Amino acid sequence: MTIQEAASILGVIRQDDVRAIKQKFRKMIGQYHPDAVGSDEPEHIKKAQLINEAYTILRENVMQGKEIPAPTPVWKARVVENAFTGRTIYMILWEDHKKEYIEVTRGRYEWDPDLEEFDCLLKSLNQAVLELLENIEHQNGIFQDYEYDLKTQRFPYQVQLFHVLAGQYILPVSCLKKLASPIKRDEEKRHIYKFQAFLGTKGDSKIFRAMLKLKNGDLLYADSLKNNRIMVSDGKGVSLGHLSLSEDSLYYVIIPILQKHLAQVKFVVSAMEVKRNVRPYAVRVNIDLYLRMEKMEEPEINSDQNVAIEGVLNSYDSYLKEIKLK
Repeated sequence: MTIQEAASILGVIRQDDVRAIKQKFRKMIGQYHPDAVGSDEPEHIKKAQLINEAYTILRENVMQGKEIPAPTPVWKARVVENAFTGRTIYMILWEDHKKEYIEVTRGRYEWDPDLEEFDCLLKSLNQAVLELLENIEHQNGIFQDYEYDLKTQRFPYQVQLFHVLAGQYILPVSCLKKLASPIKRDEEKRHIYKFQAFLGTKGDSKIFRAMLKLKNGDLLYADSLKNNRIMVSDGKGVSLGHLSLSEDSLYYVIIPILQKHLAQVKFVVSAMEVKRNVRPYAVRVNIDLYLRMEKMEEPEINSDQNVAIEGVLNSYDSYLKEIKLK
């Protein structure tokens, strides 16, 4: 095994010292060791052997003052060097109409919509979150979910970590350029994008009655960006709930762009659909969402995101220590 291959296996970068290499080794061997996964299958044994060999090679070379070469690039997406953790890249393989996720590589790669399907990204982020939380569990001597019903208890921490990691790996301006094309430029050469969104509700309620009064061409207004959703109201200030976007991936692109004040947004009612022949009554309001980009530069990941991740992990660690004392 070469130093470069060893670096690729452990996700080691040129700046890592012996301590950082040891931490990455412990994290990975904790995930793949046959005792940890509860399997003595040949592939699991071989994986553990490769991890051990990679660690031995890297430790010896670093202690001798040798420089670690950059890992061989096997994925064409850009690397987010200051992201908190690496993630596994997946591709989808269909066999007999069944979807199977295949591991391609691992690293701190940003999401590139041209290379990686959104479903694969979601799986990758969820897996990265689970790895971080399980590492804290292992540090506390917990190796089985059922010991403390951890599947339920860790869920709030999973949600928090998922959103922060998504913000590190989904670079919204870069993704916007690949997911959509501007419909035009204004007189100041600012790009304007158009997306489809809608509102809907059922039953006779204040929101239902307010939606019935809307007409094509009416403007709606953003109230807040809450729980990864855009909350809107009508011209009289009546809250109409949150917008649904045409593609799930757009939530992770448009909302961060608005949160970072990179664009101005306009919502225009384009069509109405009302169903009164069924109970409960239902209404759907189609909306044209216009995004005028004020800046096309990608903001850098700031240290606050890594601090936030550390905070969630420390909270989970404190929680586990508390329940073990009970």
